[in-house]
Amino acid sequence: MKGIKLILVALTAFVTLATFTAPVTAAEHGVHWLTYEQGLKKQKELQKPMLLLFHLPYCYRCKEMERKVYQDPEVISFVNQHFIPVEVDLDKEKPTAKLFEVDYTPTHIFIAPDGSAVLREKDVIAKSQFERMLEFVAEQKYKTMNFDAYEKCRP
Repeated sequence: MKGIKLILVALTAFVTLATFTAPVTAAEHGVHWLTYEQGLKKQKELQKPMLLLFHLPYCYRCKEMERKVYQDPEVISFVNQHFIPVEVDLDKEKPTAKLFEVDYTPTHIFIAPDGSAVLREKDVIAKSQFERMLEFVAEQKYKTMNFDAYEKCRP
C-alpha cells in the first residue's frame, strides 16, 4: 500500500510540474514588438525585413486589427519568425511618423533588409490579406513584382 501511495504522490508531482513547465505558445506572448531604434539595430544584425506598425493606443481601428489579426497564433508565429516587428506610437514618436510620412492609424510599412520600403497599407487589413502581405515580403516577391500582381497570380 505504501508503494501505491508513493507512486501516486510521484505521479501527482510529475503532472503538477509538467503543467507549470509546459511550453509557452506564441499566442501567449504575442508579437515581440520592438521600438524603432531597437528594430533598426536588430535588422542590421539579422538582415530580416522589418514590419512597422504605426498605431495609437486609443485608435478603434488599431484595436480591431489587434483583435482580428495580431492575436492569431499563426500570424504571431510567422511575424516573430520572419520579421523584425516594430510598433510606433504616432503620438509619442512623431519624428519616426514624420520620417515615414504617416498620419493615419493603423499604417503598416514593410521594410526590406536593405532599408527600402517595399509595401505600405493603411487601415484595418483582413487577416487573409495580411497573411498574403507577410508571405509577399518574407519570400521577397517584391523583387520581381508588385503586390497587386502577386495577388492576381495566386491560386
